[in-house]
Amino acid sequence: MSQIEPRSRRRLLRLPARYAAIAAGGGATLALLVGLAGQQALDRWPGSPWAWAPLVAGAGTFALLAGGRALERERAGAQAAARPRLAWLAAALGLAMLSFPGFSGNLFRPLPTLAWLAALGLCYGAFWRRGGGEEASFVQGREGAARRGGEGTLPLLDRQGLHLSWHALALVGVLVVAAFLRLYQLDAIPREMGTDMPHNYQNALQIMRGNWMIFCPSYPGRESLFFYLLAGYSKVFGLSFFSIKFTSAMVGLATVAALYGVARYLFDREVALVAAALLAVSKWHVILSRTGYRASLMPLAVLAVLYLLVRALRSGRSSDWVLAGMAVGLGMYTYNAFMIVPGAVAVGLAAELALEGGGALRRRAWGLAGLAMGALLVFLPLGRYALEQPQSYLFRVATRVTSIERPLPADLAGVLVGNLWRAAGMFNLRGDEVALSNVPYQRELGAVSGVLFVAGLAYALGRWRRGHYALTLVFLGCLILPTALSVTFPREVPNAVRASGAIAPVYLLAALPLVLLRRSLASLARRVTDLCLGQGQSRLWAGVQAGLGAGAPAVALAVALLGAELLETHHAYFEEYVAHLPGRNYAISLEIARVLDDFAPEGQAFVKIWPYWFDGNALRAQLKVMSTSWDWEVPELDPAKPPLSTARGKLLFIVHPDDRATLEMLKAEFPGGVAINHRDYNGQVAFVTFYGER
Repeated sequence: MSQIEPRSRRRLLRLPARYAAIAAGGGATLALLVGLAGQQALDRWPGSPWAWAPLVAGAGTFALLAGGRALERERAGAQAAARPRLAWLAAALGLAMLSFPGFSGNLFRPLPTLAWLAALGLCYGAFWRRGGGEEASFVQGREGAARRGGEGTLPLLDRQGLHLSWHALALVGVLVVAAFLRLYQLDAIPREMGTDMPHNYQNALQIMRGNWMIFCPSYPGRESLFFYLLAGYSKVFGLSFFSIKFTSAMVGLATVAALYGVARYLFDREVALVAAALLAVSKWHVILSRTGYRASLMPLAVLAVLYLLVRALRSGRSSDWVLAGMAVGLGMYTYNAFMIVPGAVAVGLAAELALEGGGALRRRAWGLAGLAMGALLVFLPLGRYALEQPQSYLFRVATRVTSIERPLPADLAGVLVGNLWRAAGMFNLRGDEVALSNVPYQRELGAVSGVLFVAGLAYALGRWRRGHYALTLVFLGCLILPTALSVTFPREVPNAVRASGAIAPVYLLAALPLVLLRRSLASLARRVTDLCLGQGQSRLWAGVQAGLGAGAPAVALAVALLGAELLETHHAYFEEYVAHLPGRNYAISLEIARVLDDFAPEGQAFVKIWPYWFDGNALRAQLKVMSTSWDWEVPELDPAKPPLSTARGKLLFIVHPDDRATLEMLKAEFPGGVAINHRDYNGQVAFVTFYGER
């Protein structure tokens, strides 16, 4: 059970301990209820600034009442990082310099890649030392958490057999729910590849064919790590739209497990379980995991950096700093929004070192050097590409923050302030408008997680000097910048995909109030039981009250809140999300591909081009029989010109329903022809197939 700090007891109107606990538990519950009412008011009156008042007041009151309860692991004493083996470090730098020219032409070549990997190994070895302070500090943290009620003592497996605690079973349940939400009907939702997935398909196909790209230059440029994962999976199970979505879904499931590990390291296993449960049922993360975007790696990469940074700060080991740097470098291969993370690391570490006090920079100097060295060495191949092709590497980012695609707004400061406000409001007020990334304009967080996030944010701000809240808060602030900085396209703000790195700190913070509430209610029940005993209640009745109060009702409330979040996500994704997809999730490219494949053995087929109709690359990626060349896609059909003038036998023409001129011409050219309308799930004609014969 978390301990109430003495100062917080005095704050509660100097009440006796039992009454103070009752006031704190009851007040915290009431504050969250007010916050939930505020979220409902915000949903109903999104344009009213007064609608924010109950949400902010409830969250702030909760933070004041619960701020005396410590959830974080105590900060370890700052330890000096050891000096590296300079000879090994020099060898690592030498190999890196030798490998650098070999990455020209955007390729991982065998010998340069081996030299680069050897340089990474030598760099880690140069900073590695046997032993260190991490084990001691972590054990102390576990002991402290056990005193707070957060850790168990039984091993999972010993000579007596397998021990599965209720906590372990709950974690398995969380992962099962997470897997269900990310895998159920994955083949059918979403069904249409759209414009991005064909590029993902081609990038993975190129890698499978031996083109070991460092960066994928197809418009508008893509980092390659996700496509290597996809290519590895597809080598075994085949490349398809489903394999793209399955790869991102597995990344999403791994992120739920990773959040559990990071939250347990920063806090305790109860916070970890709640954080994982909230992420498992997160609509925002479910959509991100199922769409096949490489950005699905972003939250996982952020969690890796956050974990390794905290590990390095706690242990003081130089090798841990190197690993943290390598995680930063590897993250640069995930998604372009990760470019903000090195800045977040710099600001976050500045805050952490300031909290450590005088001499911190000197003590940490070699560790910081290892951090920079690890990051730069891992980034080396991508850095070579960025030097060779800066216009390709930076193109997508530059189109949003510079004038290369659209002039900068005249009121740049005003646009930026507006962007920041909309980015901050995406959690509780108005989310992404793009139907593939969100239910258009729906807040990114659920009603429950939205309130918990605001309360957790207030709680962390109140305790920012303790634990590693400062680092977490800095990461949160920095990771919404990739969407907020889109000053040339302000309508794109907020963007759920560009802000996806914020998922990690958001759900870390959202877990805290639910754990605090559960523990406050358990404490409240014990105090009430003490009062009942003092007033002559039977010990049997008091025992029943104690058993129920300390466990079942408090846990039941937490489960009910998580259940409400699950129901909201299930409805939002499997009903509302599907309803807002084009044609209610109609896959026009897939349906046209099926028609072409079915007709391919019988004769020639042609598709008449029409603006903004379907993506030709998506169509080709889903063909199984028909040729994937461009020959059958024609800009016009003229009876006096090929291909129409020379075509013989059975013929198929696929035409846009609004292309009346072409349809009338085909009817005149083939009097016995048959036109069939193909409708989407809204009943609208998506395309017309015309069958004729000469």
